[in-house]
Amino acid sequence: MSLARWNKATPSTLLWLLVVLSLLAVPSLSMGQAPDEPTAAPAAGAAPAAPASKGAAAPAQAHGPPPDSWAGQLETLSRWIDQRGGSGRCEERCYALDRLRITGTVGEGPLQFELSGGVLADGPVAVPLFGPPEHLRIEATLDDGRPASRREAAPISFEGDHYYVWTAARRFVLRGTLSLEGDLTLLVAGPLNAFEADITGGSVAEGARLSGLLEATLHFTPDGGAAAQSAGPTVFQLSRAVRVGREIGFEYRLVMRSGSDLGVVRLPLAFGEKVLDVAGASGFRVEGGELVLPTSGRAAEMKISGTLPKVGAFTPDPRSAYEWWLFESDAEHRLTVKGDARQVDAAESPIPRTQATSRLLLVQRGQRVEVAVEPLAGVEVLAAVVRQHRRTLVLTERGDLVADDALTYENNGIDYLPIAPGGRPIYLATDGKAQRIMHQGEAAEEVLVPLQTGSHAIQVQSLAQAAVRSLGGSLELPMPSYPLTASEVALKVGLPDRVVPLALLGGDRPVWFADAGDAFAVVVGFVAAWIAVRPGGAPSRGRVRALRALGGLLMAGLWFLAPATFVALVVGIATAVAAWLAGRLLGGRGRAAAMVVLLCAGGLALLVGLFAISAGRYKAERWNAAYSEAPASAPAVARSAKDDLAKGGGSALAPGGAVLEGVTPVALSLPDYERAVQARRELVTRERAFRPVLVYTTSSALVPLVLLWLAGATVLLAAHRAPLTALYRRAAARLARRPEDDGIQGEPPAPAR
Repeated sequence: MSLARWNKATPSTLLWLLVVLSLLAVPSLSMGQAPDEPTAAPAAGAAPAAPASKGAAAPAQAHGPPPDSWAGQLETLSRWIDQRGGSGRCEERCYALDRLRITGTVGEGPLQFELSGGVLADGPVAVPLFGPPEHLRIEATLDDGRPASRREAAPISFEGDHYYVWTAARRFVLRGTLSLEGDLTLLVAGPLNAFEADITGGSVAEGARLSGLLEATLHFTPDGGAAAQSAGPTVFQLSRAVRVGREIGFEYRLVMRSGSDLGVVRLPLAFGEKVLDVAGASGFRVEGGELVLPTSGRAAEMKISGTLPKVGAFTPDPRSAYEWWLFESDAEHRLTVKGDARQVDAAESPIPRTQATSRLLLVQRGQRVEVAVEPLAGVEVLAAVVRQHRRTLVLTERGDLVADDALTYENNGIDYLPIAPGGRPIYLATDGKAQRIMHQGEAAEEVLVPLQTGSHAIQVQSLAQAAVRSLGGSLELPMPSYPLTASEVALKVGLPDRVVPLALLGGDRPVWFADAGDAFAVVVGFVAAWIAVRPGGAPSRGRVRALRALGGLLMAGLWFLAPATFVALVVGIATAVAAWLAGRLLGGRGRAAAMVVLLCAGGLALLVGLFAISAGRYKAERWNAAYSEAPASAPAVARSAKDDLAKGGGSALAPGGAVLEGVTPVALSLPDYERAVQARRELVTRERAFRPVLVYTTSSALVPLVLLWLAGATVLLAAHRAPLTALYRRAAARLARRPEDDGIQGEPPAPAR
């Protein structure tokens, strides 16, 4: 900017600067003259008041600016703002403890301490110190920033299990003495960042340099003097662990030190301990309920282990100022620990932990711990579970029951599974490998199946007998039993041609010989019969209804006797009705095309119906093949048996193919069957067993029904003799007609003369 432009812009700026400087200069002049007022010549009549005004001005000058100055007004404003903004109170841990340092000699008077920290709130806060109050006395002064001449004794009191100091200092240092009476333990409430112990005549059991203390207990161990050496070991530290499982075991860790030789130490076995081993001492013995431990030297460390007859009330040894007690239990037991001892973090245990349920207690002299054990009941079926059980039971013409059971199980510790197969066992395999059949005793019916840990499969084959009546009845089918819970049991019963099943009961729902598909087929049969029955002549309406009902019954019976014939008749009737409608509605070439389309559609519908019937039968056969996968491995088993024979494993054949004991069995192929019925049951146990019952009839009992069906068919055909005869004649005439006759008939007739 040029000088001319500066001169033009300066007057207004300088004017404002002069005004501001004048406002600031007036209070500064008064502040600068205040110290000189006492040196100026006093006015007349003002001399007596000069000392008083001087004494009043000095504190004001020492603590802050005069209140009538701009600085004093700003300070007053800032205090008011602080008071308005500092109305909120600290809600949680409004203090911070930095470092605790303890010095002195253990056992010879009080210990000196120095604790530094600060308050985080605007106001006094109760800062927790040490404890317990019944064994500790504190005398201290508080350095909160005031001159040393104005410091007073710290306001210390106690509440609960520790002392606290009441202060509002942003930064303070508490210095004083600690007097430990009786038990040499110090409880630090914390949280404390660092701990330092520079002591003589003893040591801190947890360590002289610690960090991060919260509700921690420090134990001071003094060195032994002449009086202590004459009384016994100077240091007697005993830690105990009690472990509850199938039996109650204990482990003790004993540490002793002295200024002279320890000699022989006796440890009372006050809880009935049975000592099995002592590591660190040779030649131990038990005399009169005490464990005698010979030692050599001035220090010894031993590990004592054994068993306890029971748990109950425990107290520490009188020679121990405190003891560590570790209680543990396995998953089959639950411990309840009560008493006046204090529980601490299990990670501080001097004895290694073995269970996740461990509890560590610090038991001081005179305290008591009561322990109770509650055994947890184990459920047998949880150790092993049968995931799926499929049983195929085939009834032969001679009344033999051949059973094949395929089980998949999940095992977690059971060695053997007793299975009663419901017949004489002839084959056993696990994971496709044949096993020898073993029994609990000679007369036992149960087969002992060796189980492996994890998921595996079992196959068992057995033979039984069944009495089949000539006209029908009910048959209770044998089922295997075992002491495990089965998630699902599926049963398939194969029957010969002469046995016709009516119902299979005992599953989750009863299985009948007819289902919804059969009902639909019966309805279709009645509809087809109602359309197709057209008797000749002029019969009455009642006779027509009776004949149509008879036709519906014949069609329903035909569905159960010959399903393929039923499908063919229904398709033929539907095609004939469609052709009749096409003949009435169409003519000429359209009628011929419609007839061709209807014939093709009828043939296609017939093929679809026959395929649906065969698909249902194919599905049943595939279900049976799935059940017979394990027996299909029989040739491999047979080959392995032949290989064993080739290796000289002994003769496994008997004259006539008889069964030999003590030989690995070979699987039997299941017999063929004509009909099959299936049932299913979920969550099967011994208390909720699956007992299927087959209700059946025989082909001999169905002969009268077949004869009645034939008689009904004869009656129906006789009623349609006239229409059938006319249809036959029409068809014969149509077939006997020649092509030239069709041409002559197609010419127009000659005109009449």
